[in-house]
Amino acid sequence: MAVKCYLIFKDQVYMIPLISERSSQKRRVIRNTRDILHYLAVDIGERTIRKYESLERARRYIIDYFTRYGVAPREETYVAAGHNVSNIIAEIRGTEFPGHIVLVGAHYDTIEDTPGADDNASGIAALLEMFRLLSGSRFKKTVRFVAFTLEEPPFFSTDLMGSMVHAKNCRKRKEKIDLMVCLEMMGFGSRRCHQDYPANHKRDEYPEYGSYLSVISLPSNSAPVHEWSGIYNAYAKRKIYEYIGPASIPGMDMSDHMSFIRSGYPAIMLSDTGFYRNKHYHSPEDTFETINFDFLSESIVDSSRTLKELLDHDA
Repeated sequence: MAVKCYLIFKDQVYMIPLISERSSQKRRVIRNTRDILHYLAVDIGERTIRKYESLERARRYIIDYFTRYGVAPREETYVAAGHNVSNIIAEIRGTEFPGHIVLVGAHYDTIEDTPGADDNASGIAALLEMFRLLSGSRFKKTVRFVAFTLEEPPFFSTDLMGSMVHAKNCRKRKEKIDLMVCLEMMGFGSRRCHQDYPANHKRDEYPEYGSYLSVISLPSNSAPVHEWSGIYNAYAKRKIYEYIGPASIPGMDMSDHMSFIRSGYPAIMLSDTGFYRNKHYHSPEDTFETINFDFLSESIVDSSRTLKELLDHDA
């Protein structure tokens, strides 16, 4: 519903819409994402095993955010490099098909020597705000939000990677994950951003500049890529673009979605295309000041609407 005011002129009442629901929602998301990224990338900074207390501060912050909006999360704790580390899990249980789960995940750690604003505080901001936007509703299917630990090297693609731990535990429990949605680097984009593409890519099918969000996966997961983009583009003002390609293309298999694909679950990644656009990737220059909060927040609002529709599909 829009926010309205009424003007009375010559005994006639005129309704004047002031702020659309979407615009009001987006403004709050901008405020919240700025707060989240400032805390993670500025107040904390590097979030790694070697700076264990910083990783712990991020963990506690995420737990508090989930709790603030009505769900007491659980932790999936294991030992890595002599430290207890945790994935953080918050669920909204489905009303008709609770055993069918759509899982949304993002990693909260960084590579060493970087504040990790885009990689991946932007993904965590999206995760937390998508949770907040959906927290007051119930859906046919269960939605699970997971903040993963230890995605970055030296843990990437090992059994100690947070998403690998969770995906394997899901498989052990024989859980039905209908789709895993990975949120990876979502805050770097505008018409001023130069956009690179992999070699032999069909560049004429994509914008010249990095002003869009992408939905990405391997050819074996092309169906959920098409489904996500179809729903998303029915709502969005800014089109999402599909990237479907083999793991031999750099970047296609470089995030948490691959842990689920390797465990036999369908998975996609939402991203600003990472190092194909953001030249601050894995560097100390990946800072709060480089984030486009309008772009990030618009992507969050449209992704939330897409997720809502998927959650109300029949199993």
